[in-house]
Amino acid sequence: MRILLFGEFSGLFNCLKEGLVALGHEVYLVSDGNGFKNYPSDFRYDIKIPQCLRKLSTPINFLNLWLHKKRLQGFDVVFFVDPSFVSRHTKWNAPLYRYMIKHNKTSYLCGSGDTALMVHYWINSKEKYKYYVQGIINGAKKNNYSVLLYPNKKLEKWENELLHIIDGYIPIWYEYAQPFRQYKCIKKTIRIPIPIQKYKYTPNIVKDKIVFFHGVPTREEAKGTPIIREAFRIMEKKYGDEAEFICAGGLPFDEYMQLISRVNVILDDANSYSIAMNGLLSMAKGKIVMGGAESEGNKELGIDGVNPVFNLTRDVTQICNQIEYIILHKDKIEEWGRSSRIFVEKYHDSEMIAQQYINVFQKGLDCKNCNQLFL
Repeated sequence: MRILLFGEFSGLFNCLKEGLVALGHEVYLVSDGNGFKNYPSDFRYDIKIPQCLRKLSTPINFLNLWLHKKRLQGFDVVFFVDPSFVSRHTKWNAPLYRYMIKHNKTSYLCGSGDTALMVHYWINSKEKYKYYVQGIINGAKKNNYSVLLYPNKKLEKWENELLHIIDGYIPIWYEYAQPFRQYKCIKKTIRIPIPIQKYKYTPNIVKDKIVFFHGVPTREEAKGTPIIREAFRIMEKKYGDEAEFICAGGLPFDEYMQLISRVNVILDDANSYSIAMNGLLSMAKGKIVMGGAESEGNKELGIDGVNPVFNLTRDVTQICNQIEYIILHKDKIEEWGRSSRIFVEKYHDSEMIAQQYINVFQKGLDCKNCNQLFL
């Protein structure tokens, strides 16, 4: 099968590509490297321009893609990581996406990022993830982004159109499935793929101190960073002789993974139901992860056993209690780290996950071929 992966988000499509290639499929990945994270791509469409011309980056990148549009056609499957490739302006997204849908056999959208429809759903809910999307909105306002995810009726209209012209929408989490239950194109949630063999397991040994780490995102409120910082402040004051607490952000992926090597415990997100890509990669390396492990998220992902992730809520006291529990039971850290690795092997192996995607893609191709026979 020839597959075009379009876009990148936290290394998701790079991991999926490894699984698909291992199964013998031909995969072409086109992206902007996910910004400063600098993930590999077969074709990087982003063009570096001077800061003074930053406002022109969207039309320039669109033009670059359009000039190379023959690279984007003739595949069995085109799989979009997001309904917006470089901008939240529909005038750039719609023509390119329509072109790719028309010139490839089947098309799918991955439910893996912040879309206008997703934000609209969660901001009007009373559930936990409301605070994640509120953090996105606040971050956009603070950075003077010209196009916000909410409210954005034009973008919602485009996303709704896209969901009616593609062959399927495949979410990776409960967070990205729940807002789209009413769409006929929604498929069963498929877990994040992790190339297990690429990430060596190392026993989680505590040296002088237990090292806790929180990766600070661009939009700090989205992941509850202020709450986690406060918990770190309290715990450092109480357990400074036994534990070290690190907050850092803006790191390229390779540097981030190097830092993780000396960490014992990663605090990922206080606002999620599920654990994200970097958390899973850390677990594959044998680290303890604290983050989203809510019952809704576990059920959506089909987790039928014990999730080794220490669940976090938006309560500073709850986070402090979880940190303290680990400190007081530091003799179990190596055992918990091993449980992290076993969990990722069981539920997230990239080849196993890639096969689940292939099953969906093949069914779509068979359906298209069957329909053509009767035209």
